[in-house]
Amino acid sequence: MKNKLVRKKAVLIDIDYQIVEGKTAVRLLLKGKRFFRLFAHYEPYFYAEAPKGAEKEILAIRVASRERQVSPTRLERVKMNVLGEEKEVWKVFCERPYDVPFVSGALKDHRCFENNIPFGKRYMIDMGLSPFMKIVYEREGKYLKRIIRKSEAPAQLRTMSFDIETYNPKGAPRPEKDEVIMISCEIDGERKVITSKKIDRDFVIHCKDEREMIKTFLKIIREKDVELLLGYNSTVFDLPYLKTRADVNGLDFSIGRDGKTFRVRRRGIRDVAEITGRIHLDLYPLVRFMGFIGAFKVSKYTLENAYVELTGKKKLMVQKLDIHKMWDDDSLVGELADYSAFDSQATMEIGKLLVPLMVEMGRLTRLPLFDAANATAGQLVESLLMQKSFEHGQIIPNRPGDALAAERELGPIQGAFVKLPQPGIYENLVVFDFRGLYPSIITSHNIDPYTLVKSKDVADSECFVSPMGHKFRKKPRGLIPTVLEELILMRGKLKNEMKKAEKDTPEYEQLFARVQSLKILANSYYGYLAYPRSRWYSRECGESVTAWGRHFIQETMGKAENAGFVVLYADTDSVFMIMEKKAKEDALAFMKKVNSELPGDMELELEGFYPRGVFVTKKHIGSQTGAKKKYALIGEDGRIKIRGFELVRRDWSNVAKTTQRKVLEAILKHGSKEMAVKIVKDMVDWLRSGKVPLEELTIYTQIRKDPGKYDIKSPELSAAQHAIAHGMPVEKGTVIGYVITKQGATISDKARLVELAKDYDPDYYIDRQIMPSVLKILHELGYSEDDLKLSGKQSGLSEFF
Repeated sequence: MKNKLVRKKAVLIDIDYQIVEGKTAVRLLLKGKRFFRLFAHYEPYFYAEAPKGAEKEILAIRVASRERQVSPTRLERVKMNVLGEEKEVWKVFCERPYDVPFVSGALKDHRCFENNIPFGKRYMIDMGLSPFMKIVYEREGKYLKRIIRKSEAPAQLRTMSFDIETYNPKGAPRPEKDEVIMISCEIDGERKVITSKKIDRDFVIHCKDEREMIKTFLKIIREKDVELLLGYNSTVFDLPYLKTRADVNGLDFSIGRDGKTFRVRRRGIRDVAEITGRIHLDLYPLVRFMGFIGAFKVSKYTLENAYVELTGKKKLMVQKLDIHKMWDDDSLVGELADYSAFDSQATMEIGKLLVPLMVEMGRLTRLPLFDAANATAGQLVESLLMQKSFEHGQIIPNRPGDALAAERELGPIQGAFVKLPQPGIYENLVVFDFRGLYPSIITSHNIDPYTLVKSKDVADSECFVSPMGHKFRKKPRGLIPTVLEELILMRGKLKNEMKKAEKDTPEYEQLFARVQSLKILANSYYGYLAYPRSRWYSRECGESVTAWGRHFIQETMGKAENAGFVVLYADTDSVFMIMEKKAKEDALAFMKKVNSELPGDMELELEGFYPRGVFVTKKHIGSQTGAKKKYALIGEDGRIKIRGFELVRRDWSNVAKTTQRKVLEAILKHGSKEMAVKIVKDMVDWLRSGKVPLEELTIYTQIRKDPGKYDIKSPELSAAQHAIAHGMPVEKGTVIGYVITKQGATISDKARLVELAKDYDPDYYIDRQIMPSVLKILHELGYSEDDLKLSGKQSGLSEFF
């Protein structure tokens, strides 16, 4: 009996495929009242650049695949733009997606394209679909027959955050031996802590043992019908730990909607954990990625630090090594439950900041939420370009093989221009930035691998000629500048809309997330052009972008000097100028004149006026060579802008960062070198007292390779090896916090993980942390190391007062 044709609507979440009754079927994950699946028949295909007469040759292909002989099912002759040239090519259809590489591989005499695109991605590109798109459709039974309408839909997912606490008498918990003592979760604004102890907290769910705790956790996920599960480092720690403890307790860790457990697979440089029928987002690698690309600043990537720096709020804390002690102490176990509940709250709050950004990124790049959140900047750019290639009738270039990528890596592209400043303290500064320098260079000069002119017959007048001598046709418009220009225009329009929207409303939050995602994408295009594994790689394009960047920054410096300004410092897209006796109106008039002479979309913007700034030396005292991006400025609003100083690095202790910040504030805000010196002396005295908390002295660093494979002993290695000897597993990639103690002959010998440290070496922190962090600043005011170490007012300083 034939199924009735039914019209429905739902929101698209993800797409993959399945072989159903021997045929390829696209499988759409949709959301109505809950997640459900629909199927659609669709043919896999690729393109072959073969002559018109090659039809019989192609159809005659018979090649052994995994379990059967495969061959093309049919052909179509189509017109496409192939790497910049209009051509006719064969569109070769196959029965199953995994037949495509076998059939294309058999066409050794002809170039093949688009033979390695995931089939779900293929369908999404061809149908013009994107995640979180509402579709009105007709279905017949479980099969999609027709999409009638498509429109954007809000991303409304039943979201739960979770976190676990484990018994850890040996420091680091051992999943085969140490129990999970608390599982916290938050959903619908309600937090719960599942535990096997009776605790006087209304949010605690008491279970008889660990086995029942895990069952209760899985039951909540099923009953709440969780669609988005948020964790922090959950791929590496929480999920595998729970799975191991479930195995120990004879349980199936059936977290998926299909009743199965999660799957871990490699995605680029990291692992990802997939849960069937649910979206699992591990926020830890996402925070690292956002920090790496400069979307926001996070100095350390722990949950505690990410929460503080992203939300501006303080997180409830306990010492990790005290968890098992608190669990064993009935008077403290309630406090531990509070901490456990707060971990889920912190994870949820970070998720509320990052998930909307990833939703909008997914919409733009046509990537499902899980894929967008786990993608690199290059993968995000590539996904959007693949979609736009299809829309423009252009063949998607092939991904390079290992040998070609290795060849491309030889000989790095020359980077940006930097004019280093003379170290010192300066007043009355103005700073200008080129708005989106590299993106605007690409759009203004039509830089694209397929607008690049390789023939000498094309006149210079028809091209943009880069300082490297490479020519780019002015017409027609290339794909990359076209797409990039669309992103820039869209971002400008949305920024204007955002100004009109009321803050703390869903409309404002969506606009903010979309503006941020557009900025991230636009700023990633130059890097993608120069990335050796890019489908659209072009060395000529990459080196032309940076060459034009050097040209325009140096040209602007020359114009500034001619206009009577003193150029103090320049770096990539910024120019720092001393105004001396010039007024603000003079600076703005200079900017207007520069902009009138810039090509295309390029624009110089006012970054700010600064009453005072400090620039320091990079090397030893007495050097006259300034340091790239090592300065501090105070704005007209009193805010301090800091670049390159130790307080933004994690391999310095808090005492060094705090002292440096206070010294900078004393000089920039108060103009007082006396206050700055007193701050340093007071910190020296406090360190010598032995009363500084160890947390303030902790130095964080990442173990870059196996602790057993270091050739040279270092403090972090010594601390790691000491921790391993005390039953705390430390491996490659682990971020550790260590303190330099009094025990040991050398600095390396004295290093201990903060959890194992009992004291600290004040001389180390004075000589190796405090002094290096402030001396380069105060040296410009005439102070020496001895001046700063001595308590009280010294005669050697009198000449400066």
